[in-house]
Amino acid sequence: MAICKSRYDFNWEVFFMNKLGIDIGSRFVKIAYYCKDDLILKRIDTIQFYRDCVKKNNGEMVVNLDKYVDNFYNKEIVATGYGRNVMSFRNAKIISEIKAHFKGALNQMNKDNFTLIDIGGQDSKVICVKNGYIEDFVMNDKCAASTGRFLENAANILGITLEELSAEVKNPVKLNSTCAIFSESEIIGKLAEGYKISDIAAGINESIARRIFPMIKRFKNQIYYASGGVASFYGIIFFLERFLDNKIVLVKNAQYNGAIGCLFY
Repeated sequence: MAICKSRYDFNWEVFFMNKLGIDIGSRFVKIAYYCKDDLILKRIDTIQFYRDCVKKNNGEMVVNLDKYVDNFYNKEIVATGYGRNVMSFRNAKIISEIKAHFKGALNQMNKDNFTLIDIGGQDSKVICVKNGYIEDFVMNDKCAASTGRFLENAANILGITLEELSAEVKNPVKLNSTCAIFSESEIIGKLAEGYKISDIAAGINESIARRIFPMIKRFKNQIYYASGGVASFYGIIFFLERFLDNKIVLVKNAQYNGAIGCLFY
């Protein structure tokens, strides 16, 4: 992939070659950097990242990605994500997830006005962009009931894969619980009542969309983008589009959007 060029006049080729973006998620760490004219994207299990790449040097924590990234020591690290608050790194600049995802979508999609819906493993956020700047945002990091982590647990309860769960949209069973723990209990209850697994799976997708929708409807925009690992789940986007009565477009490199956004700081 060619270098993601900004709308502004600047020597981005030189700028990008010295940058490395990291999005430290609850399940995976996403890495973005340029090698010559190609955008390189890599994903590492978060536990593996902490085990292999986080070291203590003179009493301070440092990131060492030499195992995964060529010429790592020549790059400036910019990090974001859920894990940025777990610890600070001496050799990395830390930015908020809102800033990272905003910049990623802004420069990947080349639009100045849009609403970005980001659904991650541990939180969900909605960012309203007007004239190329963040106008407002809302974030839910208090409850996991509208995140990828909840979906993983729900799929395990149903005994199906995430892909199988995310594909279901027909005959959704009504799920009322708004808490992740109670929702899981409710799913088990629906199984005990004899509901079909496919219908419960559709109900899970609808319930997640229903929880996220109030965050979106406060922002009026004609263009809606989605990013994050859960953004590729058909069922959730299907129900969100129904609630919005509008189309939602998947951001390029949706799961890596935050890491790519880091490259612009």
